[in-house]
Amino acid sequence: MTNAGLRRADLANAVIPVFLAAMKMRLLAAALITALAAPAAAHTSYLKPNQFWSNGIVRFEGAYATTFFTPEIGLSANFAVVQPNGADGFYDQVEVTGQAAMLRSTLHDYGTYRFTTGEQVGAVSNLVGIDGGWRPAVPGELLPPETPTTTLQSVTLAETYVTRGGPTRGAVDRNIGRLSIRPVTHPNQILVNQPFQVQILFDGQPLANTALVVYASGEPETDLDRFSPTDASGTATVTLDQSGQYMLAARHRATAPAGAAAAIQSYTTTLTFDVMTTMPAIEEPPVQERPRRRRF
Repeated sequence: MTNAGLRRADLANAVIPVFLAAMKMRLLAAALITALAAPAAAHTSYLKPNQFWSNGIVRFEGAYATTFFTPEIGLSANFAVVQPNGADGFYDQVEVTGQAAMLRSTLHDYGTYRFTTGEQVGAVSNLVGIDGGWRPAVPGELLPPETPTTTLQSVTLAETYVTRGGPTRGAVDRNIGRLSIRPVTHPNQILVNQPFQVQILFDGQPLANTALVVYASGEPETDLDRFSPTDASGTATVTLDQSGQYMLAARHRATAPAGAAAAIQSYTTTLTFDVMTTMPAIEEPPVQERPRRRRF
């Protein structure tokens, strides 16, 4: 082979992997846009604390929104708390209004707490298959007899983590929901310009080749520019260059489990977290004094 031929071969070897990677990213983005276009996905739920590191009382805002974190519709959910040891906890106060749910919880123990809405199912939509895609059925419309039909229902789950003292994994590693975001990097230890990882699980198994979208505060849910694909182990790696509050969103459609109200369910799971410039000082738990023996 001539030198010119070698140069062309080297150029092809360099360009083809880049081209294939770019095509893969475009396909992932297209799949994500298709998921977002579901008739049941008009808003995205989030659960946001007023602080991610606390020495006592934490307040939360839970809402559906189209721009984050601007509440539009209040969440009326099965709010739950997972304590640092993995056991169930509780909220001190839950108040739901038309625009947002306002919650309060006291962190009595030291470690990382998980705050969750649990899975929330939405209304059932009737869909018709037209030109290889699906659209909402129009009441009273006449369709050819062979037109495929199905039913769709949204399932949403919103979560966040708050730490008192040092970070722990008991609440982080507990699986909640059919579509789950499992932080590999501790969710309260994410730093600017430092890559962190999360694993996406569906029915407890890694969900490969799916796009995980990252939203910054003030961004609309239709902004899909910042996303990371999952690998064969369902793991995505994200690096953010600005501090602040963010939300990860995972979306997936699947056949509904037996007994569900619809044939297909559209899942959206979100995780709200904070990106810091430096790690906060860790509050040490108080030293427990041994009870003194009484002398007789």
